[in-house]
Amino acid sequence: MKEFIKKLPIKVKMMLIIMVTCFMSLLLAGAAVILYDGHHAKQDMVKDISSIGKLIADRSTAALTFQDYRLAKENLSALHVKSSVRSARIFNEQGVVFAEYGAFNGETPACQGSGKSDGYRFENGRLSLFEPIILEKKRIGTVYICAGLEEFFSHRRYFILLMTAIILTSSCIAFILSSRLQTFISGPLLQLAETAQRIARQKDYSLRAAKSSDDEIGTLIAAFNDMLEMIDTQNAELERRVAKRTAELVVAKDRAESADRVKSAFLATMSHELRTPLNSIIGFTGLVLQGLAGPLNKEQTKQLLMVQNSGQHLLSLINDVLDISKIEASQIEIANSSFDFSGSIQKVIQTVKPIADKKNLLLTPQVASDVGQILGDCRRVEQILLNLLSNAVKFTESGEVRVECRLDQGFVVTRVVDTGPGIRSMDLDKLFQPFRQLDTGLTRQHEGTGLGLAICKRLTELMGGAIAVESEWGKGSKFEFRLPVHQEQKS
Repeated sequence: MKEFIKKLPIKVKMMLIIMVTCFMSLLLAGAAVILYDGHHAKQDMVKDISSIGKLIADRSTAALTFQDYRLAKENLSALHVKSSVRSARIFNEQGVVFAEYGAFNGETPACQGSGKSDGYRFENGRLSLFEPIILEKKRIGTVYICAGLEEFFSHRRYFILLMTAIILTSSCIAFILSSRLQTFISGPLLQLAETAQRIARQKDYSLRAAKSSDDEIGTLIAAFNDMLEMIDTQNAELERRVAKRTAELVVAKDRAESADRVKSAFLATMSHELRTPLNSIIGFTGLVLQGLAGPLNKEQTKQLLMVQNSGQHLLSLINDVLDISKIEASQIEIANSSFDFSGSIQKVIQTVKPIADKKNLLLTPQVASDVGQILGDCRRVEQILLNLLSNAVKFTESGEVRVECRLDQGFVVTRVVDTGPGIRSMDLDKLFQPFRQLDTGLTRQHEGTGLGLAICKRLTELMGGAIAVESEWGKGSKFEFRLPVHQEQKS
C-alpha cells in the first residue's frame, strides 16, 4: 500500500489527503452527533413517559384510597393515546397489582414490573418506568409503565440516514473543491517537473520554469531557475574552453602529422642513398674474403666476417625502417601478379632452415593440396612469412616450428606455430605496434627494432587481409595471416 501511494502523482496525493481528512472529520462529527441525538432522544422519551406516569399517579390516589378499581382502570386506559406504551400497572402499598392496562401474557419478565421499584431503566428494547403514588407524603402505591422503543429506533435510523446523506454530499462538495483548489499547489509543481523533464530530454539548460507565486513554491522555482542559470553559464564557459583547446589540439595534430609525413617522405626518398654505401661495404668485404685482394690470415678472415655480418644486419634494420616509412608515407606499391603460394612457402623455409638446424629445431610445412596459384605481391608475402618464421625460430629454443596453410572461403590462411616461451596476455596488444618490444628476458637477449610485426600487419592490410595471434605463456604461439586468393591492387 505504501509503495502504491508513493507512485501516485502529486495531484492525486493531494486530493487523497484532502478527501481522507474531510471524510474522517465528517465521519467523526456525524458519529458524535448521532450519539448525542440518541442520548437526547432517550432523555426526551423518559421525560415524556415520566410526565404521563406522574399524571396517572396523581389521579390514582383516590382510587387506591377508596379501593376503586374502576377508577384506577379508567386512569390507565388513558394511555391508549400513547402508541409507544405497551402495558401499565398500578400497585397498592403492599406491591400487589391493583389495576393493569395492556396484555401481560407472554411478556418478558422485564415488562412484568413490581411495586417495589423506582426510577427507569432501558432493557431488552423497552423502557420500564416506575412512578410512586404519594398521599400526604406517604407512599400508597406505584404506577408502572412499559414503553416500546420502536419510535426511538425509527428516529435513530432516520437520523443516521440523514447524517450519511450529509457526509456523502459534503464529501462530494469537498472533492469538487479540492480538485479545483489543489491546482494552486500542484500546478506550479507539475510545471516545474515538466520543465525538469524537458531539460533532461533536450539537454537545453536555457529553459526556465514560470514563477506564479511568492510562497515557498515560488522560492523553490526561483532557486531552480538560478541553478539552471549557473549550469548554463558553466556549460558555455566549458564549451568555450573545449573549443579553444580542441583548436589548439587540431593545430598541434596537423603540425605533428605534417612533421611525420615529412620524416616518412625523407626516409623513403633516402633509400638509395642509405643502401648504396652499405651494399658497397658488404660487397667489397665479400671480395676481400674471397681472396681477390690477396691471401688473408685466420684473424683477418674472422674480423672481415664480423664486418660482413654486421653490415647485413644493419642493412636489414635499414630496410625495415624504410619499409615502415614508405607505408606511413603511402609510397609503397603492392604488385598484383600470379605466383605459386606453396612454392613461396618452401622458398622461405629453405631460407630459415639453416638457423633451425643449428638450434636442432624441427621445421615442417603442412600445406593443403589445393593451395596453388594466387594473385598478389609475391615479394611482400614472402617478407611477411619470412618475418614470422624468423621470429619463431629465433625465440624457440627446443621443439618445433610448423607452417600450416589452407584455403578458406576465398582466402589463403597461413599459420606459423612454435613451441617457444609464448606471450603473456597483457602483452598481446603491444605486438603489432612500431618500435615496441616485449619486456621479457628473451627480448633483451635478441636483436631487433620492433618493426617486423608492425610491417607484417601493415602489408597484410594493404593486400586486403588480416593478421592475428594466439599465445599461451609457457606453451608457444600461433601467428596467422589471411590473404585473398584474388585481390585488388593497392598502393
